[in-house]
Amino acid sequence: MPDITIDTSIPGPQAVVTPRLITVLRGYEGRTDVTLTHALHVGGATVAVPVTAATGGADAGTPSAIPLSMRATHHTAWFPSFRGHIRSEAVGPLDSILRLEGTYETPLGALGDLVDATLLGHAAERTLRAFLERIRSDVIDEIRRSELSIRQREGR
Repeated sequence: MPDITIDTSIPGPQAVVTPRLITVLRGYEGRTDVTLTHALHVGGATVAVPVTAATGGADAGTPSAIPLSMRATHHTAWFPSFRGHIRSEAVGPLDSILRLEGTYETPLGALGDLVDATLLGHAAERTLRAFLERIRSDVIDEIRRSELSIRQREGR
């Protein structure tokens, strides 16, 4: 089971980012239309896999570290699964990072790890990186919606 840590920067102070991150992650729970795309590096092939995401409950973890697990919705034995957490961290007064940390398990144990690392070019890690960027985009959208709502209430 390879360990993984992936970071991405996000504009906004942690006090603004964290509640929006929680909102976004809660929005992924229970959905049946979340799909991760695996770029396989084998003949340019990609595979779109419907996944189930769980955060361990609304009050799990700390305000800035939320447990996260993901697995394929169907045929779970054929696709990697992830278990870890996602957090926001301040990197300055107006900037933060989103950090995804945990382990992913490839199918077929050590043989699956070898295939992922060699033939598939770490497809599972690239897929998790793309998922974190998707979350980043959703958090930014939530921040913008919130700011727009405040402006509308204030009559600006």
